[in-house]
Order: sequence, then C-alpha cells, then structure tokens
Amino acid sequence: MPAHKRGFSRTHISSRFMRESLLDKGVIASTDSRKQVAVLPDQNVIMVGGKSIIDRGRKAVYPLIEEIVENKGKHGMILSVSGGIRVRHSYAVGLDFGLPPGGLSMLVAGIEEQNARILYALLAKHGGIRMTRDHFEELSMYIHAGMIPIMVPMPPHMYWEKPPKFGNIPDYGPDFGIYMVSEVLGTKSMIYIKDQDGLFTEDPRKNPDAELIKKISVQKLLEMDLNELIIERSVLEVMVRSRLSKKIYIINGLKHGNLTKALNGRQVGTVIFKDESRASVSVPAVPGGSGKGAKKKTAPVKAGKKKIAAKE
Repeated sequence: MPAHKRGFSRTHISSRFMRESLLDKGVIASTDSRKQVAVLPDQNVIMVGGKSIIDRGRKAVYPLIEEIVENKGKHGMILSVSGGIRVRHSYAVGLDFGLPPGGLSMLVAGIEEQNARILYALLAKHGGIRMTRDHFEELSMYIHAGMIPIMVPMPPHMYWEKPPKFGNIPDYGPDFGIYMVSEVLGTKSMIYIKDQDGLFTEDPRKNPDAELIKKISVQKLLEMDLNELIIERSVLEVMVRSRLSKKIYIINGLKHGNLTKALNGRQVGTVIFKDESRASVSVPAVPGGSGKGAKKKTAPVKAGKKKIAAKE
C-alpha cells in the first residue's frame, strides 16, 4: 500500500536553513564564522613566476631549485608555476580569433602544465611530484610522505570564467588561483617569486625613481589604486575578505636566500597583510540591522615617491 495511504507523514530534517532562503541577506549574514578550520596550517604555498624565473632558463631556475631543496626538511612547501611568455603569446592569438575569456582560460592552463612538468623533472629526485587537480584530496598524503607537490595555479573556471571588469583577459588568473589554494588550506604563508625586489609604486623598469613598498595593508594598497601591480588585482580584492590567508610575500627569486627568509617569516621583499582593524565583512548590510557589514567607499589615494610601510 502506498505510504501516503497508510497515514505516514513526510520526514522533516531539523536544520537552521530548513525554511530559509539561501538568497536572503539576513540568512547569509548569519553564516559569518571566524572558526574556519586551517586544513594544512604548517605548509607554505610558493608561486614561481613563469616569465620572471622559468623563461630565464637554468641560470635563474637552478639556484632556486637548490634553495627549495635546502628548505625541504625545514619547511612544508606546495609549489606552483605560471606559464610565462607563452601565455602572453596565446592570449594575443586567442584575442585575435575573438575567443571569449573562458576560451582564453582553457588555453593558459595547458601552458602552465608544461612548466609544472619542467619543475617536476628538476625536483623529482628530491621528492617533487606533479599533482593534478583530480588528486587535490591526496595533497596531505604527498606532504606526509616527504614529497613536494607541484600544482597548476590557473583556477579551473575554464569555460565558466566570468566576464572581466576591463578588456577581455580573464580577471582570475594563476596568481588568484594559487592564492585561493592558500586560503582554502589555511597555509602558513603565500609566497610569490618574481624577478623584482617586491611591489613598487610604479614599474621600476619604466621609472627608475619608483619606490619599493616594503609593507602595506591590502586595504591601503587598494585605496592607492596603482596603475600597475606585480600580482593580479583580483588577489587583493579577495584578500580583503579572506578568513585564513592574511599575509602574502612578493620576493625576488633571482637573489639567493630570499625564499629562505620568507619561509622563516622574516621581512623580505614586499609583505601585504590584511588589516583586521579595517577588515569589512564580505556580505552587505542587512536591511533593518546595524549595517556593520556594509563596505565604505574610500577615495583613491595617489602614490607618492616615498617608501611606503605600514605597521601590522
């Protein structure tokens, strides 16, 4: 006999969201939590610049490999590498054909695979292992087995890449993708290895008078609205809302010892941190509520010529 004819009632699950809409601002605000679990808090995520390091060949790559190996037994490391000059060429060709941002995103990920295999070949005898996205959940196993995982940093948005704010190049590139790995795993640090001493007020190759920014909050940096950045702007925009990955390093990988300093938590290159006293909640103000979740607009501040440093 059918259940509804035997007098059986519908099963109800006791849940805070049982009768709520997950699109309601008040419900969303109620989910804000400061108790997120740091999955791998002792690890350091390291992003090797493709154009900055890999494209320079063995004179730049080999010393960096040596420094990575030197730190293997002292610090947990998760490596990644961007595509370099080949990405720029692929963007140019793809844009000429009129490919959408999602198509361009697909092209870039394939190029980064090549550089990841190069790093793997150089680090294989030291425990380097090429880790695909499908094996992400095995990351902890690789680490505890004494291996050095090497990932592709491009986020897997693929054809679902959102339209960019400006132009047609994807907003969410490798810098953003690998930062999100650091955020979701709650790692000890996020280190970007470039060929410059850090973030400058302007590109030092174009303006020799550009000043190095040694330490600055991500909120202040966004307010400055610099015309050019050494990492993707999307990293800074999401870092304001970060829960776990609240500090990033930008260092010169051509100078031996800089990576070791960053792994040891010392001041080197540029340190960008989230200022908790200015941090705003990621959800908008709830109508009828206190409005504490609302973000305040701040007029952009032009960068000056002096060195910029902020106290954490």
